[in-house]
Amino acid sequence: MPQTSKGDDLEKEYSFEKMIGQSSSMLRVFEAIRRVADTTATVMIRGESGTGKELIARAIHCSSKRKDAPYISLNCAALPETLIETELFGHERGAFTGAVTLHTGHFEMADGGTLFLDEIGSISPMVQTKLLRILQEKQFERVGGTKKISTDARMITATNENLERKVSRGEFREDLYYRIHVFPIKVPPLRERKEDIPLLLDHFLRSFCGENGIPLKKFHPAALDALMNHSWKGNVRELENLVQTLILMTDEEVIGLQHLPANVRGYQPEVPALLGGIPEGRIGMDAAVEQFERELLRSALDQAKGVKIRAAEMLKIDKNRMKYLCRKHGF
Repeated sequence: MPQTSKGDDLEKEYSFEKMIGQSSSMLRVFEAIRRVADTTATVMIRGESGTGKELIARAIHCSSKRKDAPYISLNCAALPETLIETELFGHERGAFTGAVTLHTGHFEMADGGTLFLDEIGSISPMVQTKLLRILQEKQFERVGGTKKISTDARMITATNENLERKVSRGEFREDLYYRIHVFPIKVPPLRERKEDIPLLLDHFLRSFCGENGIPLKKFHPAALDALMNHSWKGNVRELENLVQTLILMTDEEVIGLQHLPANVRGYQPEVPALLGGIPEGRIGMDAAVEQFERELLRSALDQAKGVKIRAAEMLKIDKNRMKYLCRKHGF
């Protein structure tokens, strides 16, 4: 029988349709998906960019009775208004200059399946009106056409905007808002579920190393600590991109603190600051020496631009001791 690794077992235990998480906030998201998947409720997924809103839309589709039907996705913010209309509803031949053939729209292609509209808050009032009509009548016409076309596409929307504010300003139709906001799912930002970071790191390491034929790497505890304390404004997408970069740029098996970008390493006190006296409160001699040694090593590596031989010369130590210190402190 094939053997599974500890990482594979962890992923099975804490994953749901390719989403990874063990935090209470993500478990609530998984439960919401299970509850809504096989219903006819219109779902709105809300969360910051990079939190995995489309993964949730796909999970709803794949967990529903529509899983064998088409799943069609469109980022509404990525196209101008004229293209969004033709992409959603299609157009007839000759409907406008350049329309030399009939074009099938996303609603038609998603019939019987799921249509995911990302960044729904960016659509124009005209497209909002057409969407409302489709939700009410389950019918639409292609651009330049008069024939009514029926659709049984389930609509899932997503946004990182404050739609309530747009409604109050008259920028988004209130009646459409209530039509698409039937079952909202709030996706937490990564900074609010930091206990999921080790699981995500393990998943990305195994995935990217495997895809690129690279021996499996791991993070030094000091690097993991820095990653856990970073703010992750780009959320899971930012973390995923960083791990991929670190795998490709790090020759060592262990990814240390020195391999992380400066903004992820965070603030570190300058070496002279450690000489200014004993900090407030109690501090042991061993801990203080350890801290000073670490910061002195970091300072030398920074000045040597990461070249360890040059840093060793600056510190007046041999290469063997330099290797030992770097392993000890995760550099």
